[in-house]
Amino acid sequence: MNLLVNYPDQIFEQQPLPELGDAMLAEDIEALMHIFYVGRRANWAIMASRKTLDEVDNTPDPEHRQRLRDFAVELIYPEDEANAYASVVGRRLIDASFTNRLPDKADRELIGNAVGLECDVFCTRDRRTIIKKRDQLRLLPIRILTPLEWWRHVRPWAGLCT
Repeated sequence: MNLLVNYPDQIFEQQPLPELGDAMLAEDIEALMHIFYVGRRANWAIMASRKTLDEVDNTPDPEHRQRLRDFAVELIYPEDEANAYASVVGRRLIDASFTNRLPDKADRELIGNAVGLECDVFCTRDRRTIIKKRDQLRLLPIRILTPLEWWRHVRPWAGLCT
């Protein structure tokens, strides 16, 4: 979500990337640009859970926190059975034996929310923990991908969405 808020012109308007000095960051931003461009035509739903707001509230910079919050609120579906179910699944995965490889309980809950919302992909840039340990999370019925991996996965079918 940070990239979507920090680089909206590049991701949503296909503006050129500024000089970043971080090749992986640039690749992820460009991948999100392609994903969202194709997603407009493919009519994908991009979602966030209510737990996302808790995570956003931990952002120390008040201005950045508010921008993140404004964006996250737009991705959260109205309160309904699916959202309630996602919250339950998220809370249950916090202490599940097959997710305890992730050191951060909030990460476990967020992934559980995505499972409960029946998402196909949990997209993250957290390479230090979530991506590094995803091979140990094979029982989860969801793909955990970086933005670049997600783009590589959908790229072969991108032309079919025209």
